[in-house]
Amino acid sequence: MSSSKLPDRLVITAGTYDGVLAGWDTVKPLQPSKNSKDAQTGSQDLLHMLNNASTQDDDDAYLHMTFAMAVHEGSVRCLSLASALNQNTDKESPRDDKLVQDPIVPGTLLSGGFDESLAIFSLNKYAQIGELKTPSNLGTPSCSSFAPPGNASPSHVLVGLSSGKIVIYKRKDMSIQHILPGHDDKGVSCLAVHPSGKMALSGGRDGKLCLWDLMRGRLAYINKLPNPSKGRKATINHIVWSDDGHRYAFCTHEGNIQAREMENGQTLLDIQMHPGGRANQICFIGGYDGQLLAAACNDGGLPVFVVGSVSEDEEETGTRRAIMAIEPVEGAATAGDERFKCIQSVKGGSGFLVVTANSGGIISLVDLEGAANMMVANDEDYADDGKDVDIESSDNSLNEHESGSESEAEEELAADIISSVRIGTGARITCISVWSYWADAATTLPADIDSKAVEVSQSKEDDFEKQSEETVEEELFTKKRKRKEKPVEKTQSTEIELDEEALERARMLVNKAKKINSRKKK
Repeated sequence: MSSSKLPDRLVITAGTYDGVLAGWDTVKPLQPSKNSKDAQTGSQDLLHMLNNASTQDDDDAYLHMTFAMAVHEGSVRCLSLASALNQNTDKESPRDDKLVQDPIVPGTLLSGGFDESLAIFSLNKYAQIGELKTPSNLGTPSCSSFAPPGNASPSHVLVGLSSGKIVIYKRKDMSIQHILPGHDDKGVSCLAVHPSGKMALSGGRDGKLCLWDLMRGRLAYINKLPNPSKGRKATINHIVWSDDGHRYAFCTHEGNIQAREMENGQTLLDIQMHPGGRANQICFIGGYDGQLLAAACNDGGLPVFVVGSVSEDEEETGTRRAIMAIEPVEGAATAGDERFKCIQSVKGGSGFLVVTANSGGIISLVDLEGAANMMVANDEDYADDGKDVDIESSDNSLNEHESGSESEAEEELAADIISSVRIGTGARITCISVWSYWADAATTLPADIDSKAVEVSQSKEDDFEKQSEETVEEELFTKKRKRKEKPVEKTQSTEIELDEEALERARMLVNKAKKINSRKKK
């Protein structure tokens, strides 16, 4: 059983190839009133049908399906979920009464579809509050993010399009503030906004990794990634930031996974996966500073990597830098329904919880703390000069609440699946979005998140190709030269909800690994 504390509230949303949006919550919603509008009948029928086909539909289940509706004509291409300040403390709520007093609640859900439309929902009211088409001739939405991403009241929404443009909308009225060109007509495949909301990274099918200055609305740098296949450009599948904003990572369609330091551009991780086992998505785990990286792979595997440079001495001693938390499917040309499509970290708590989704429509909440413990235990074997190490007792020392008796010491799982749900039968998931709330957490991001991480070092010019400001401004503001540039509005400070006890346990793991590495160097 997982030793990680679970969030007080967890919300998961998913989109499918047939245009359906579905959502799950850890607290079951109240039954709709008899006076519900007839327009809701179709959605209620779909919800009932999918609940009957779900793997869990009982009252004791951890996750309950709360909504399901057909939204887009064609596949759902992207989902983004923002927090909101609770405005309903003195009003009736569609949720259980104990959640009415939560200061932070799930707010706006944005979905983009193949039909070139954006649908906007309020998860606090469980109602659609808007719909709009993407700008003419700019194509289909392919990725999106709120800015700042973890803020209770994000001011802007970024949407990447198949035309290679990124549109910045004002969240309040969804009016267009800027259109950012930078990728070619092969399209923007992914984007990630920095935790501060001041800059963003985007990746495309043109092999470009672009850094955007959102305060000035312009392109800062471009990094052109090489492709092992001659005559073709690399495709960036996914980009993520660490919670403190000091690191970022990306994966490509060709199987490359890299993690880099933001301040100096140092490569912390560079792994080449085999073509059949490429990573579709990645996420940082292990705390807000991003010590580990988990990957959802096309062959059904889920590897966990240590993020950090490796010296020659460490390689010679056999230091374990990765572990396969979930083994890939063997004996088949393709993983089929077992193929991992999506992975997202659950913000806060121990930092080891992730949500995964596979091609078979199964969404799982997984605890990867066991994988981290196993890598630390493996390093201890080398650090003790061949002496036997009791891995179980080591794990018990890191988890003070576990009993030291041999009868209660159980073998730890690298990946502990806490709960799984399924979106109907035969439904194929294209994207997910995850939101979490921790009532007893008071840990915030480091105070230097807006300084060190935001500063782009001049040493990165070797990796990034700087574009002239004159050229960029011509592209960005051909229709808005007379309009004064407006920076992204400042909102309340971003808070990441973390469980202090679980965070301390994660820090102990990291510190222990560092001490082992220092002893080996001596």
